[in-house]
Amino acid sequence: MKKILLVITGTLLLAVFTQAQDNKGSMGFKPSSYYTFSWNTTFTIGDFNKWVGNASPAGFDLGGRYLLENGLTTGFNISWQRVSQSYGYQTAYFDDGSAITATNYRFTWMIPFQWVIAWHFFPEKMVSPYVELGIGGDYMEHHLLVQEWDLYKTRWDFSLTPEIGAVMKFGYYAKWGALVAFNYKWTTNKFEYTILKSSSKDLQMVNLKVGLTYLIR
Repeated sequence: MKKILLVITGTLLLAVFTQAQDNKGSMGFKPSSYYTFSWNTTFTIGDFNKWVGNASPAGFDLGGRYLLENGLTTGFNISWQRVSQSYGYQTAYFDDGSAITATNYRFTWMIPFQWVIAWHFFPEKMVSPYVELGIGGDYMEHHLLVQEWDLYKTRWDFSLTPEIGAVMKFGYYAKWGALVAFNYKWTTNKFEYTILKSSSKDLQMVNLKVGLTYLIR
């Protein structure tokens, strides 16, 4: 995790330094809007990591951004993500006093949807670092599979997602580009499984996003 943070931070700092060396009349165009498609890798943290400790590359994100003025943009994100892990023999306790010791498989899948506002430092440049805040909600399903039983709970939540990243055009006037970003998500989502004597609230995670952008003049 620390290596990922260092790589992303170094990339963004290099982009800012490189762009700062350009004069104001450098080539390029300022997009009126752009759309993104990214592949997401999710790392659970806090109590969420106790539920599922594996990092998961099973996720994607669709987004749209619209330039308001200067480098200020607003738009949306819609995503799908899934985290899962198989655990060895554990004892589950049922309400009737019975118990069973067996392997269990846990997974959570999420559909986040957020309104976002972002600031692009150099929207007309070939590389445009940005900072962003997403506000919205998630639909989550938490599944616990113990032998033939699938015990699941569904939840809606409120979520906040600060993000840093960069949009990199494939050429000064190219309509296509790349996206790399890293974000932290805090949610009010929770789960409680009395049979495992396990519960959590305010689920948290971090996400690494790598994808493509389509820019419109």
